[in-house]
Amino acid sequence: MYDLREFIEKCKELGEVQLVEGADWDLEIGAISQWQVDDPDSPLLMFDRIKGYEPGYRVCSNMFRTRTREALALRLQLDAHSGVDLVRAWRQKVKQGITPIPPRTVDTGPVTENIQTGEEVDLYTFPVPKWHEHDGGRYLGTGHVVVTKDLDDGWINLGTYRVQVHDKNTATIYMSPGRHAGIIRQKYWAKGVGCPAVVSIGGDPAIWAFSCIELPWKAPEYNYAGWLRGEPVEVIEGPTTGLPIPAAAEIAIEGEIVPPEVDSRLEGPFGEWTGYYGSAQRPEPAFKVKAILHRDNPILMSSPPTLPSRTHYLGVWTRRAADLWSDLEKTIPGIEGVYLLDEPLAGKMAVISIKQMYIGHAKHVALASAGNRSLAYLCKWIVVVDHDIDPSDIRQVLWAVCTRCEPEEDIDIIRQCWGSALDSRLPPGKREKGQLDHSTAMILACKPYSWIDDFPKDIKLSAEQIRDLTNKWGKLFKGP
Repeated sequence: MYDLREFIEKCKELGEVQLVEGADWDLEIGAISQWQVDDPDSPLLMFDRIKGYEPGYRVCSNMFRTRTREALALRLQLDAHSGVDLVRAWRQKVKQGITPIPPRTVDTGPVTENIQTGEEVDLYTFPVPKWHEHDGGRYLGTGHVVVTKDLDDGWINLGTYRVQVHDKNTATIYMSPGRHAGIIRQKYWAKGVGCPAVVSIGGDPAIWAFSCIELPWKAPEYNYAGWLRGEPVEVIEGPTTGLPIPAAAEIAIEGEIVPPEVDSRLEGPFGEWTGYYGSAQRPEPAFKVKAILHRDNPILMSSPPTLPSRTHYLGVWTRRAADLWSDLEKTIPGIEGVYLLDEPLAGKMAVISIKQMYIGHAKHVALASAGNRSLAYLCKWIVVVDHDIDPSDIRQVLWAVCTRCEPEEDIDIIRQCWGSALDSRLPPGKREKGQLDHSTAMILACKPYSWIDDFPKDIKLSAEQIRDLTNKWGKLFKGP
């Protein structure tokens, strides 16, 4: 049974885990995580002996900061040299075929080693961090799965929605409008009852990977995780909700999200993936906890929003880039690479490299990208570059923008695009009206096709030159 602990052990073998002892759950764990994530080679952080807690009650963060750890969690080869290599590897995996594997119900599992019910229930059993200075409280759920069941047909949905602790047996689960679990809970409320839910933390990262990507309505996330694992996800039946819980989870919290008129708590603000406190404090329906299950020496897997934001959700930006790439090449030739840049803000700036073949080719690609679901939500910049530019290397991309784009001719604006209340640039007046749209800029940073043969030659080394230099001189520049 592959689980979070096995993943961490494999990361240790790769030299990518750092133990941190004695940190405070109150801001210090969050500050260390943010500080370290600035380094693109930063290790997975394992916090133990946390202030006020017994040894063994642990928190891990910065789970997937490196391409190696992301590839490990997504069952890809570990030799990606660039972001585009990782996207290409995922595309190749998908091309080999996706055969969903349903979960398998078992009687028990590691998550049942400890069970709290009734008056025993205490969310503060775990060293729940306060991640950012101005957060409205302690957030238990950042690297987790929320399990719900559709009232009409029994469809099991997995999603990731932030979870704030309010007292020992009450939390809130914030869901922005249109999210699948939000639609599901409305059906229960319409009948005047609470919506059963489970917050599952830890377990195989593959499960989390599919809970935080936008799959179609009724898509079975457990089944997709089974495909990625190559075997079924083993689940137990929740003792109070009956919902399927990963048997190898570290922590599982069962309860119900009551109708807002029954009980609501002030939720937020929270430092979001956009790099800002994305929403003001507001009432949210209470999540009444009925039972807590956890392993011995539990690990609170976490993925708090940080800058850069690529690490917040496992593989989301890699898979969105892969989806866009696949969609584009169905109808447009010459697509050489697609990437959602980490440095400005993953998901906000997409770069597509192309081998130009006709007049208007770059504009064709930009327009098709702007209308693609992978980019439609909150993407504000689409950059098209030539095939000699690595779209995952921001230095090359900016060089192309500054030397191949004539702003007056090569930048266009699309208005009234799909936005969100998390948009820090949304004016107060539009926010108050619920007008959550934004504009998107399309930048054509390509050599003009009409005189491409006359464009000045660049001074970059060729791949052949780099290979020859590496073979002759590479030993001088390798580390110890």
